[in-house]
Amino acid sequence: METRRLLGNLLETTVYVIAGLPIAIRGMLIEPKTPADELRRAFASIYWKPRSLSDGIALALGLMLAPVAVPAADLWFTARNGRAVRIREGKGLASQFAEQLRLYVTAGIFGPWYYILSLHRDGTRRAPTFLQRCVTKRGIYDLLRPAAGSPLSDKREFSKWCIRAGVRCVRCEASIGATGDLPELPDADLFLKPRQGCGGKGAERWDRVGDQRWSNGDQVLDRDGLIRRLRAKRREFIVQKWLTPHRDLIPLTSGALPTVRVLTVLDERGVPEIAAAVFRMSIGANRTVDNIHAGGLACSVSLALGTLGLASNLGADSRLGWTSYHPTTGARIEGRRLPFWNEVKQLALKAHRAFSDRVMIGWDIGIADDGPIVIEGNSGPDMDLMQRFMDFGFCHEHRFSELLAYHLRAKDRAAIADLKAAA
Repeated sequence: METRRLLGNLLETTVYVIAGLPIAIRGMLIEPKTPADELRRAFASIYWKPRSLSDGIALALGLMLAPVAVPAADLWFTARNGRAVRIREGKGLASQFAEQLRLYVTAGIFGPWYYILSLHRDGTRRAPTFLQRCVTKRGIYDLLRPAAGSPLSDKREFSKWCIRAGVRCVRCEASIGATGDLPELPDADLFLKPRQGCGGKGAERWDRVGDQRWSNGDQVLDRDGLIRRLRAKRREFIVQKWLTPHRDLIPLTSGALPTVRVLTVLDERGVPEIAAAVFRMSIGANRTVDNIHAGGLACSVSLALGTLGLASNLGADSRLGWTSYHPTTGARIEGRRLPFWNEVKQLALKAHRAFSDRVMIGWDIGIADDGPIVIEGNSGPDMDLMQRFMDFGFCHEHRFSELLAYHLRAKDRAAIADLKAAA
């Protein structure tokens, strides 16, 4: 298991190295004139400096493989998505492939991001406006993350932190590790997820079917059986009560709780503000998580009104395209207004004030009949999810990139002041 995890991390880092190569080269050569330039310059400053042996291996592999991996990936994703795009939009497969090669060199667009960001639609004009995943996940976020910060990644401690701060959140009812006493489980529908994890991976839903008996749709287990099942996975799980969505949102899900991802960022005074929001929904047979990386659906949310836009999947598979209606339930999505929208925004801002050591946070917020509730916070919010539903990305005169650049400058000034004080 550990070897598999290490190899997975090495592969992911190598992909980021390949994707970031043109951005890192350009970042070294430009004189920053815009916030977007500053972000790319900051990324370039750490791209060539591996922080570990694994990072050094990934850098070497990425640089060696890039000339082969880039056209190979472009061919693969063109074969997977090109026909659907050609039928819908009239752009031929050869044109899509050639444009991907060109956009890699000019804007660092690699692999699936050509389709995730819909760059087959006027890609030359729009591609430079997007903040690439490699720039954030393997660059900017690391530079801005506190050395020992508030517990965003620890779901059990996160719940405790929110409760102490008076932030309404889904409580951790119990924790199940590989050893220890058997905990009591609430006699309710349950949602189980790894204490350390992301993207909904490993999460399970168990519905109450009797006194201390639960079913996941395939089997029925009592308390001891359910705990034994989790312990066999050799990782710690937290237990939460399943949250039923607001009655107006039930038609927008195949069973999993739909959530709003609200992106907040600290402004120049250290006060949180909302930069963007999307609404996520499960489709098909998925009744556990709404995560778009798990095959879910999402759409933009108007910050002023809470109105939903056109919906789509992540875009790496282009067959679905864009839709005004939920593919499973047939319910209208586009134009629908989220309930408790002002309360959702207020909750996101209050939550960020409780985690004020973090520059930016992606909040997952559920909406129940009695109002919004925080599910979790993400210290490295996904740019694919947010920008998939934007015509122009965060690097196009957007407040988010302005504030990230501001905080990078502030950190540099603080570092210089510390050096002067030490001297």
